[in-house]
Amino acid sequence: MVFVMICLLEARSDSAEEVKTRLLRDATSFRKDPETIEWSIQQDVENPNKFCIVERYEREESEKLYHQNNPDFKPLIQFLSDHIVKPFELKTFTV
Repeated sequence: MVFVMICLLEARSDSAEEVKTRLLRDATSFRKDPETIEWSIQQDVENPNKFCIVERYEREESEKLYHQNNPDFKPLIQFLSDHIVKPFELKTFTV
């Protein structure tokens, strides 16, 4: 079973480039987490303040065991909470 998380977020207009840079930087680390199939970032074409993060893991537990324990995870969550207009939206799926 593949576990998929989609994270939708909107950066403050004065922070969009900073958010993009941080996401791209941390993505390099998250992609190396065990049992991570994909960790990618997309930026909305019409509204560049909006981002979509696609996370795919071998199993649901992988996200909790490895991703949330990555040393970059908590600092990123704190950074995002300071630079987004509203709480991010999470969607989860299985395949």
